[in-house]
Amino acid sequence: RPSKAARTPDRLPPITVVGLLIPLVVGLLVWSLWRQGAFPYQWAPLKLFTPDDWWWGGTVSPKGTQGREAMVVYDGVFFAVLVYAVGRLGSWPDVVRHLVGRRPQPARALFAAAGALIALSLVFPGAFPVVGWDPLPVVDPVFSLVVLVSGGYGLFASQLFTNTLYALIALLVVWPFARLGGWWTYAGELAAR
Repeated sequence: RPSKAARTPDRLPPITVVGLLIPLVVGLLVWSLWRQGAFPYQWAPLKLFTPDDWWWGGTVSPKGTQGREAMVVYDGVFFAVLVYAVGRLGSWPDVVRHLVGRRPQPARALFAAAGALIALSLVFPGAFPVVGWDPLPVVDPVFSLVVLVSGGYGLFASQLFTNTLYALIALLVVWPFARLGGWWTYAGELAAR
């Protein structure tokens, strides 16, 4: 019987699958509670780091656009931290590398491309006519951050700026899948044939 170090498991152990699912379920529950405003002092950090004149006194009701946009950015930051925590606690990168990274090309590139399409459909559901869900809070927080930093909506009058921002977000979503699938090296191999 080979030692544990010599064995290369083809299947994930059941404990790993449970370790994947528990943080995912907890993350979904936490996100649901966050969206309902069920956490005490949920908005305290936001009010701490924003000017008081953005809010009606003693509330978290925004007076104008800055407060509304700050709330969108705050939700996006919380979502990003939550996704990172769920991914790290559930060992999602290791599991994905185990399931996809060990495959030979072109299967590896195709599985990564399928993952990229799924991720893009979650971020940009309007670009996929068959899906009917709401987008994940990725695009709106980035646009709201641009509004807060620039001081208004003037930059969005430029179609070039808006399309560039969309393209940059899409590239950032697809980039991890391109690395996982080894798209650049595989494209080089195909070009060399």
